[in-house]
Amino acid sequence: MEALVQACARNSPVEIVQTDLAGVEPFARGRMLEIESGVIVLEEVQVIGKTAKFGKQTPLLGYFRFGSRLFEFRSRVMSSAKPVKLNRATLVPAMDILMPEEVEEGQRRNVFRIPLAALNPPIRVEFWYGSMPADGNYTLQRGQTKEGDGITCSFEGGETEDGTVLVPSRRADWLGTLIDASDVGLGINIENCRLSELKQFTDCYIRFQLPGDDDGPLTFRIETRQVRSIREGVIRVGCLIYEGKDRWSHAAKVRRLWSFLTQWQRKVVRIIDPTELGNA
Repeated sequence: MEALVQACARNSPVEIVQTDLAGVEPFARGRMLEIESGVIVLEEVQVIGKTAKFGKQTPLLGYFRFGSRLFEFRSRVMSSAKPVKLNRATLVPAMDILMPEEVEEGQRRNVFRIPLAALNPPIRVEFWYGSMPADGNYTLQRGQTKEGDGITCSFEGGETEDGTVLVPSRRADWLGTLIDASDVGLGINIENCRLSELKQFTDCYIRFQLPGDDDGPLTFRIETRQVRSIREGVIRVGCLIYEGKDRWSHAAKVRRLWSFLTQWQRKVVRIIDPTELGNA
């Protein structure tokens, strides 16, 4: 519960969905504004750029992140439309949801993510171990590999105080394709990798370039939450994105990712050629 209180004090993002529609409908996203009189006040929530409407007493499943941990809770709508003052000059629409009785760590395995597999060309991902496995059970495909063409360096990746994520200086351990994404997690198909080489709950680094984004590649520190075989030599990895040391820097990266995802989703809804976004 303390994580929820502190996350609300920081006006952290929260995502909610009607309980029986989790995994079917996309989550509505907004910010927590304050806790008052047994309710959490949320800024007007939206789904892919549209205002989401929830009736009074609608049961909800919610997710928020605090630090590197993802939390879930159950609640219900107490008031679906009211104005809230952000400052002396600004009024924003808001809603009240009941303060939950329990808050638990969650994994969001069945939560709606925006699929990206139809992108042409696909988004390619560089993938590194956060630290090398102690048992030596790995084969670097592009670091100091069997081809011997990698760069040997002791730097294993890290993060600066201003929130800049630095990937390891060796070549990527694996390459893959981004299959789906939300602002808290990613699904990636990793190539030339065996299940024995990458385990659940492994810290890793990733880097990828969004189509049409001129601000350079996005780099994240992630934790593997699901690892399963797709076909020979290809595994699907579900990842949780860690929040960085500087939450403002991290939020800026997440906004870039979310902006791209909403833009892509709108194009899919309008049945626009999936190559168009990559060529924009």
